[in-house]
Amino acid sequence: MSFRKRNVAVSRAPSVPSISPPEPLLAAKDAWPNPTIPGVRPSPIDGRPTTSTGILSLDALLAGHAGLALGNSLLIEENGTTDFAGTLLRLVAAEGVTQEHKVIVVGVGESWGRELPGLVDVSDESGNSSKNMERREEDKERMKIAWRYERLGEFGAEKSRG
Repeated sequence: MSFRKRNVAVSRAPSVPSISPPEPLLAAKDAWPNPTIPGVRPSPIDGRPTTSTGILSLDALLAGHAGLALGNSLLIEENGTTDFAGTLLRLVAAEGVTQEHKVIVVGVGESWGRELPGLVDVSDESGNSSKNMERREEDKERMKIAWRYERLGEFGAEKSRG
């Protein structure tokens, strides 16, 4: 005696089974379409489209893909009362806005978007030369502070050397 579940549609199997040949495996470079979205580049490992998170050190940590692969999510959990996740969120969102991507952030106020870091305004060099000289002097002054950090090198560079 056979039992059949009620209220379930039963379909007939096709009378002639269709056997399709197996699809050939694609080469790694052919597996992903050419990226045409601004800010998207192929991964150096397998060619999948990736985009930068806006943080060079984080891009280097993401399995060697030099960024976050499209269609993937990144969950960052923080311990304690620090706001590293908020800073990372701002930088990633600012990178997306810079690359003209659609950025959706849930759970923050309207003013949050106005607080994102932005691009430096590159003005015309043919402007007032005295303003350019003052700006160069300010840049030199800032560099006096930053020279100490130059010797520190890139985060994680020591691990890759040895």
